[in-house]
Amino acid sequence: MLSDFQARLEEVERLVRDDRDEVGKRAGVPFIVFTYDPGDEIEVDEEVRNLIEKLEYHDQTVAGIDMRELVFSILKDRGILENVADLERRDRDQLLDGLKSSLLDGGEMGQLASAIAAKAEDADTVIVYRMGILYPFASASTLMGQLETNTPEDTPIVFCYPAKVDDKSLRFLDESEGTYYRAMVIGHE
Repeated sequence: MLSDFQARLEEVERLVRDDRDEVGKRAGVPFIVFTYDPGDEIEVDEEVRNLIEKLEYHDQTVAGIDMRELVFSILKDRGILENVADLERRDRDQLLDGLKSSLLDGGEMGQLASAIAAKAEDADTVIVYRMGILYPFASASTLMGQLETNTPEDTPIVFCYPAKVDDKSLRFLDESEGTYYRAMVIGHE
């Protein structure tokens, strides 16, 4: 018997394989937000990797983006990865401000969004997972806002995010982090 998140991932698979025109049909952006309980992170991570393999088996080019790897890669490339760990111990607020400016570039097309957009150019589907690393310096809605006019309209982007949908906002660790009303949400109870 399938778990709740496995059944919902099958819905994601159906949408990006067979019913791609449904994704973004009403909202105008090809985004899917797949939410799950943060306690299921390890199982969901494995199932997301399985989904990527299934889609590739069915001849889709899939850009699987591990957000943790992307964040660490950007910080390392900028030569600030070691400073981040030190600053986290000394001044968390300064760290969060620094991460926002380093990765989101003041709300414009930041490095995270740019990396995702670049992968979307050559993919049939993009799946972004392990997004919990973004909290609290960046929100999924901010990232989607930066991507909405910078990615191909026919390339679905699936954001796998450990949050609950509450009154049209995403709640990560029981804190509201904003609303991105244009994405199709496949949420959990």
